[in-house]
Amino acid sequence: MGPLIVADITLLAFCIYIGIFLRNFHSSYPEMEVGFHVWEVCYSKETWEYGNKLAGRLSIILGLILFGIIYPILLYFFDNRNYLSIMISIFVLLFIILLFGIVKLWIRKKFKLK
Repeated sequence: MGPLIVADITLLAFCIYIGIFLRNFHSSYPEMEVGFHVWEVCYSKETWEYGNKLAGRLSIILGLILFGIIYPILLYFFDNRNYLSIMISIFVLLFIILLFGIVKLWIRKKFKLK
């Protein structure tokens, strides 16, 4: 169980780090060298600022939910390492899909992009 706990803690720390990085250290609009790069976020200066802050906040929230709450509960109740390894892989994929999907849909709705 040790490697699974280490993987969970590492993924949680990574999600929080990415969230803080996107919120505070993205580059300014015309350059857009560092930040959350999806078409909707790169559309204008307003979408760039709002999208990076939203992606950072969402990264922290999803990380806390998936790797700070749900996975530790699974670690406590199940002891099958194969099942838990598959679950952590599924949670990583779910994190990526939810992060990109929610940000894209939210920006499209808020700024009326098509």
